[in-house]
Amino acid sequence: MKKLFLLIVLLFGFNAVQAQKVNEKVQIESNGSWYEGKILEINDEEETYFVSYDGWGEISNEWVSKDRLKFKKATGKYKVGDRVEVEYGMIPEPATIIEVGENKYHIQYDKKAFKSKWVTEGQIKKL
Repeated sequence: MKKLFLLIVLLFGFNAVQAQKVNEKVQIESNGSWYEGKILEINDEEETYFVSYDGWGEISNEWVSKDRLKFKKATGKYKVGDRVEVEYGMIPEPATIIEVGENKYHIQYDKKAFKSKWVTEGQIKKL
């Protein structure tokens, strides 16, 4: 019986905990609708998140509680911070993944002269 109880506590405990971090993509509830956005800052003491809404100016950024957020689970092969290689023209260039979207990755080339861009998983090779 104790083993069953411990198993239940572990399962529910791990499912309840969700790692949130700065730049994580989220959905934000505002006036009954859900909008895409990302976390800019986290206040651990108050359990609030400073968020920005995709496509909206800084004036729309706001502090929200956890109940107004839906956290997205990473489903792709790569994650933020991964070192990769992506063609620039026809030449493979080293880059870093700086943001993960739905079925796409925002990369920053090591050469600062090259702009960042969104690419698909098929355009990326792991370094």
